[in-house]
Amino acid sequence: MERNKVYIKLENVSKIFPVSGQKVLQDISFEVQKGEFICIVGGSGCGKSTLLRTMSGLDADYAGTVIVDGKKITRPSKHLGFVFQENRLFPWLPVVENVKFALDEGCQTEKNAKAENALHLVGLDGFEYALPKTLSGGMAQRANIARALVNNPPVLFLDEPFGALDAFTKIQMQDELIHIRQEEHTTMIMVTHDIEEAVYLSDRIIVMGKDPGRIEEIIEVNLPRPRNRNDYYFTEIRKRVFAHFFKTEEITEDYTI
Repeated sequence: MERNKVYIKLENVSKIFPVSGQKVLQDISFEVQKGEFICIVGGSGCGKSTLLRTMSGLDADYAGTVIVDGKKITRPSKHLGFVFQENRLFPWLPVVENVKFALDEGCQTEKNAKAENALHLVGLDGFEYALPKTLSGGMAQRANIARALVNNPPVLFLDEPFGALDAFTKIQMQDELIHIRQEEHTTMIMVTHDIEEAVYLSDRIIVMGKDPGRIEEIIEVNLPRPRNRNDYYFTEIRKRVFAHFFKTEEITEDYTI
């Protein structure tokens, strides 16, 4: 995996909601290396999802600059995958057709091959023609991720993709995401409320404060993989992130914010 190359660069990104006049982001600046996994954490209302939408081109109404692979981002692109918290699958289409919907080029044979490869990558072999209503929550989110990956985007943005899943399915999906990153060398930027999830997945954690949304700290997660959630250093990083939201040395067992 190619590292030490700046792939995404934000310079003084700020945003004001036009109707309310509320400043939701203020002077956000950081860089992401090619192949990095970045998690963004922060309290509700700090602008995490707004920042993610801005980086992906879904929200172009902002001040400052977002550059991906040397190009300024002003609109969505098939080269920038996006996974929402809700699966957003079309209920009347089988899984493979939902994935193919993201493809706008190629003949049907090529599209089928790309969609089936994406479904294989997320472990949905044998469910190509299942309807979304027959899938579990975890399987539906796998299909959602497959649709985001079908164009082989170099960057994947994820907005709390596992927030609605049960604890065991969430852990399984976290490992699946690590596998996909290793296989595809995808640069990943993920918003999460789960501090443990951020420490488990990321190379760096961006901690945001609010009123207005801003970066409070960027924390390096220099832990070997696979990671042990009960390891001393894992716990210390988790506490360091958690301390931003509760100004106390007493840490509870709930690491979701």
